[in-house]
Amino acid sequence: MNEQTRPTLSGRQQWADADFAKAIAPHREFGAHKWNVGGVVVIAGSPMYTGAAQLCTRAAGRAGAGIVHLAAPRSVISIIASAIPEVAHIPLSGIDSSNGVRQAIDALSEHLERARAIVVGPGLGDDDGISDFLSVLFGLRQGMRGVDQSMGFSTVTPIRDEQESAQAPLFALSDSTVVVDADGLNWLAKQPEWWTRIPPQRLILTPHPGELGRLLGRDVGDVIADPLAVVEEAATLWNQTVVFKYGYTAASNGERTMVAEDAPVSLATAGSGDVLAGVIGAFAAQGLEPIDAAGLALHVGPRAARRGEQRFGSYGLIAADLPECVALELATLTDD
Repeated sequence: MNEQTRPTLSGRQQWADADFAKAIAPHREFGAHKWNVGGVVVIAGSPMYTGAAQLCTRAAGRAGAGIVHLAAPRSVISIIASAIPEVAHIPLSGIDSSNGVRQAIDALSEHLERARAIVVGPGLGDDDGISDFLSVLFGLRQGMRGVDQSMGFSTVTPIRDEQESAQAPLFALSDSTVVVDADGLNWLAKQPEWWTRIPPQRLILTPHPGELGRLLGRDVGDVIADPLAVVEEAATLWNQTVVFKYGYTAASNGERTMVAEDAPVSLATAGSGDVLAGVIGAFAAQGLEPIDAAGLALHVGPRAARRGEQRFGSYGLIAADLPECVALELATLTDD
C-alpha cells in the first residue's frame, strides 16, 4: 500500500477491517436451504456485453447467495448458460415495444417477490428500449400501455397525464435491497430528483467517478478531489447507500462510512465493478444491512485481488479470476 495516499479517517468513518468483517460475515445455520440463505436476481447483460452478466452472477454465487437468477435477453442466456450451470435463468422477451416490456416485467414478477436482493445494470445497455424497461421496473411509468407492476411487487395507480407522471412514486418495492450499477446508474442520472421518490436505504449505488459525476451533475475532477466528503454528501442527499469506486473505495449511508484498507491497482481491469456488484448483492441477500453489505465487500474485494495477484501478478489479474478469490477470502471469515 502507498501510505502517502492512505486517507485519514475521522468521526463516523471506519476501516472495513478484519474485526468488522468477522463480526458481520453471514453464517449458515444447520438445516438452511437456498431460499432462506438468500436469493439474488441479477438483471444484466446485452448482446454486446454478455461478460458483465456472467461476472456478476458468478460473483454473487461465490459470495454465498443461496440461489442466483439471471434475467437477460435470450441471446445472452444462450451464450452463458453452459458457463455457469448453477445459475437459473429468466429469459426476457424483446423490450423494444410496450408489449415486450410488459412480458419482461411479468417474467420477472415471481422471482423478484422471493429475492432478498436485486442487482440492476451491469452490461444492460442504454437504448430507448432499456430506458422504457427500467422506467417501468422502477415504477416511473406505471401507466405505460397496460404495464401495471413495479419490480413485480405491487400494482400502482396508472399515470393519467404528464403532470401526474412527474409526481408518481419511482419505487414500489417490498423488502429487497437493490444494487444499481453501470447502465442502471446512467439511466438513474437522467431521472429528475429520483431520490425524492425512492424509499430510504433501499438502494446501494456503486458509481465510479464518471458515474458519480453524472449523478451529482459535477465534473469528475470535483468528485475525486475529496472522495470521502463526496460519498458522504451523496449518501446524505439521496438517503441511500453509495459505494464510490475510486482509490480507497468508500461506502456511506450518510450516518456511517466504511473505507477499504487497501487499493490494489490490479482492480483497474474491465469487469471488476460487475464482480463487486454481485458480491454486494449476495451479502445483502444474506441479510446484511446495505452499509454492512457494502462494507464487507470492501473488506473482501481488495483481499481477493491480492490473492489473485499471487498467481497472476497485478497486471495479469482479470475480473474472471476474482469470484473464486472472493470465495477463498470469505472462507477465512466464515468457516469454523
